[in-house]
Amino acid sequence: MSKKIRLAIPSIQLLVEPTKPVSTKRFISEIYYNRKLEQKLASIEPNSSVDFSYWNLIDQDVIILSKEILVRKPCSKLNLCGNRITDQGVLTLCLRLSNNSTLRALDLSHNQIHDGGVFILCEMLTINPYSSLKILSLNRNAISNESIQYLIKMLRINQTLTELSLSDNEIGDYGVKQLAHTLTFHNQTLKVLIISYNIFITDLCIDYLIRLLELNKTLRSLSIHDCNLSEFGKDELRNEAEKKSNFELII
Repeated sequence: MSKKIRLAIPSIQLLVEPTKPVSTKRFISEIYYNRKLEQKLASIEPNSSVDFSYWNLIDQDVIILSKEILVRKPCSKLNLCGNRITDQGVLTLCLRLSNNSTLRALDLSHNQIHDGGVFILCEMLTINPYSSLKILSLNRNAISNESIQYLIKMLRINQTLTELSLSDNEIGDYGVKQLAHTLTFHNQTLKVLIISYNIFITDLCIDYLIRLLELNKTLRSLSIHDCNLSEFGKDELRNEAEKKSNFELII
């Protein structure tokens, strides 16, 4: 029997008890019920790609769907982009993912996730030895440089993540410097990094990115377009990227 892993997150508590189904096909909660979601979940097959993008889902919905598609019928890809999921919903997901070995792609873009939610995700990806998650998308949330501290700690340990997308957040030069340093010296796994549309990224991080391109042998794609880089800074990155074979710079 596999050993259960407990996430130690004292600052966030579940506000709603997990829904208890009364049969294999029906999910009824005294607190919350979503018939449309229930009907969709009933048709999902194990190890499938599940798309709930722009369903207007809230944290209570995550309680329902996470038990069904992360435990009972584990999926391989989960798209929750464009909903109203907060850090509370992320906690619910991670409690289900703490022993999951099936999920390979998770998209939480365009939600209401803050630094606390990123902390929870990173803790799960750090302590779960069974995790096979390769793609994590957190575009357009409310993620700041504080989240980068959690991400770099995770990237030093996690050996499965190959693509990280952080576009359209509130990440600035300090966060990019820390991330670039970690990917330069402490990570041999990540292949794709997307940090576009972060308007607080300026030329102050160019030297760190150049060193990343120069020394990192794993990264294959860097997307950093529509930030606040000067044309001179962009040219510096292009010149360094041209020296690398099989590398894509989107700027």
